[in-house]
Amino acid sequence: IHHNQVVKNGLIGESTGAGGGGISIYTGADAYRVEDNWVCGNFSVAQGGGIAHVGLSNGGRMEHNDVRFNESFSQANAANGGGIYVGGQTPLVPTDDGLLLSDGTGNVVINANRIHGNQAGAGDGGGVAIVSANGMDVVNSQIGNSSNYRSGQWWDVGVYNNMITNNVAGLAGALTLQDALEVHVVNNTIAHNDSTATAALAFTPGFFNQSSALPAGIVSRFHTPDMASLLGVVGNPPPNDGRLDDYRPFSDRH
Repeated sequence: IHHNQVVKNGLIGESTGAGGGGISIYTGADAYRVEDNWVCGNFSVAQGGGIAHVGLSNGGRMEHNDVRFNESFSQANAANGGGIYVGGQTPLVPTDDGLLLSDGTGNVVINANRIHGNQAGAGDGGGVAIVSANGMDVVNSQIGNSSNYRSGQWWDVGVYNNMITNNVAGLAGALTLQDALEVHVVNNTIAHNDSTATAALAFTPGFFNQSSALPAGIVSRFHTPDMASLLGVVGNPPPNDGRLDDYRPFSDRH
């Protein structure tokens, strides 16, 4: 998908696992390329106002695109990624341990894009959201019955050389991560983004007139309960036990 103008489109019907107001990429689109497109003014009530990668598609690349003034918004279910969303698909059937873990996203590269003026009106990641990038790949990398893993077998999402500027999140972050254990954020400019902290999840239950201030740059959230259980994390926030493998409580690799 290259050298197109993708302008003023809308994904308005809410559906489980849907995404992409402008460009939608779903499971099985291995080695795709989204390059040199103008993706502007699109809207989604699901994930990814501009571009959404949903499910397992290994080897995809989004490069040299202008992703501007797109919006994701859903009051009922937080819609993340105003500009770009990369996320795994949550399965309907749990693992043998009773955990609901996605197959992950595959290896994905987001490189040299201009991601400007996008909005996640009631969710995370005004510019980019990376959610459930890992799941069953972590399960399959487990060494025996131990709590050790071969992290080199995990799906990797690389965010390189992007301009992520002037984006707005109703919850938090210009770039947000959750259940994304192997993410590399390198050589990006992330500047002049805002978090309004006006989404429902920004308010403490019982206190309806004041929300909690939330960061607007790079935000890494605690793992979901299923991922935390897989990694042996107990408690939220998890205890600081001094281990070097800091990825266990939240996405904290690179």
